[in-house]
Amino acid sequence: MIFTLITGFVVGVFFTQAQPFISGLLERANVALAETQMSLFNFAICLGAAAMLLNLIGVHSYPVLLCLGAAVGVARKPLLDRITSRGA
Repeated sequence: MIFTLITGFVVGVFFTQAQPFISGLLERANVALAETQMSLFNFAICLGAAAMLLNLIGVHSYPVLLCLGAAVGVARKPLLDRITSRGA
């Protein structure tokens, strides 16, 4: 269960690193997306790939925890800023 949450967090942190590869694949397939659509599509593909990998290695993945971890990974900077500003 914790492994699923950590995997979601890692996807949320690093999904932008996969964007050049995914956009290259879409260009070869002659699919054009707007920048916001590309970011959302990239995020969804990375989450789906993480869920498939978890399934392949035999981890009982919980989709809610995967999405929650990914949401925290994406919003980590604003969340950390808010937490640290409250203590000051």
